[in-house]
Amino acid sequence: MEMTRLLKQRFPNLIFVGSAYTYLQDFLPYVAQAAIRQGWVDMVGLGRMVLTYPELLWQASGGQPIQHKRICRTFSDCTTAPRNGLISGCYPLDKAYAKLPEAVELKVIKKRQA
Repeated sequence: MEMTRLLKQRFPNLIFVGSAYTYLQDFLPYVAQAAIRQGWVDMVGLGRMVLTYPELLWQASGGQPIQHKRICRTFSDCTTAPRNGLISGCYPLDKAYAKLPEAVELKVIKKRQA
């Protein structure tokens, strides 16, 4: 975030997208809002968070309570799976992915990599 802020200061006419905000988990919408409001970035891109909770920013900005059970916990299954030829998804939090045969295969892959 600091590097993006410094770049935005140095090149104010360029559009900057903040990334890696999913790691902030429950704090993501609040930090994203503050970063945009302070002019550190022009927008915040969401990656893996949209797999488990695509409505997060709409709900947070609308004053609705955050659904903590849907917050991405950065298990990395969504990135480990495609690196190993499987479909991307949130296997731990999304029941639809947890029921797939790929979920079993992913567990084997992760155990082998550990």
